[in-house]
Amino acid sequence: MEYLVVGAGPAGLQMGRFLQLAGRDYVVVEEGPEPAGFFRRFPRHRVLSTDDNSLFDGPPFSRYSKRSFPDADDLVQYLEDFARPLNIRYNTAVTDLGEYDAEHVVIATGQRPHLPNIPGIEHAATYASASTDPTEYAGKRVLIIGRGRSAFETADNISATARLTHTVGRSVQRIVREGDEFIASIDGTGELRYDRVIACTGFRRDNALDHPEAHVLGGDSIKAIRHAARALHRTLEAEHHGVPWPHRRLRNRPDALAATIATRAGEIPDGLADVVVPQGQHALLYDEMPTTERNGFVVTSTQVRHYRRNELIAVERRLHRKPLERFFSQQLAVPCIA
Repeated sequence: MEYLVVGAGPAGLQMGRFLQLAGRDYVVVEEGPEPAGFFRRFPRHRVLSTDDNSLFDGPPFSRYSKRSFPDADDLVQYLEDFARPLNIRYNTAVTDLGEYDAEHVVIATGQRPHLPNIPGIEHAATYASASTDPTEYAGKRVLIIGRGRSAFETADNISATARLTHTVGRSVQRIVREGDEFIASIDGTGELRYDRVIACTGFRRDNALDHPEAHVLGGDSIKAIRHAARALHRTLEAEHHGVPWPHRRLRNRPDALAATIATRAGEIPDGLADVVVPQGQHALLYDEMPTTERNGFVVTSTQVRHYRRNELIAVERRLHRKPLERFFSQQLAVPCIA
């Protein structure tokens, strides 16, 4: 086959949709019996932190939920429907990429719960295993390790019944079990005793199948995933199928460039960049390319970098129209309209 995509979560499904629309020979393989395995387990309390959960070239997620903080099961249903027309082999665990004869491999295996290297962390329950029944923490002293969404989600769930709830980040140095109690050594505080300890220390990408010749696809949110998938697909189309990266023409004037970039800067996802290449009276705008690009004006959400022959010659971090117009006027050696 041309393409092997490993994983039928949002990343694998989005890549599968792009490949199908492009008419490529592909298959998505998934170790579970159905798509969206991660979101069938997480978040544990079944409330999503955002309503921005749509994938490209599919129905809007708002058809499934109009809540600001949707139920996770609504997302599972959305992803099931998105997956239905795709070429997916379920119950297919991949342990060796060499078993497949594929020209290109995309690793989209998602994330796994992460445990930090803290002595005694094995005594703690984890975000994945701790009970979600708040009555089980009634009258208990609970330490929650973590300062991310899973930690505060857990704290919010048990705070009404627990005797006390402490949420601590990286300052936990050691955990010791003494009978039914846990003694936690916390930097700057000392030793404190708890009845329960829960490690809500986030997730890390599953890198078990990583290979130098495979493409890795993932992200911390569905928004990041869908944009990363589109950028990777455009890269593959350009490199292997001769399909030019989509672009549009702008007037090569400081005021026109500043107006467009001031708007686009707030829309560019992390890890990607718009690239503006001047060509005479016009400039070509290539949106959301990998930030490794070193040509023309490279625009991220935080700055504009100007490259000439791959050499960085200027940077502008004020992404408002007037500063940008002065910047482009200087770099293009064109009088500033303002």
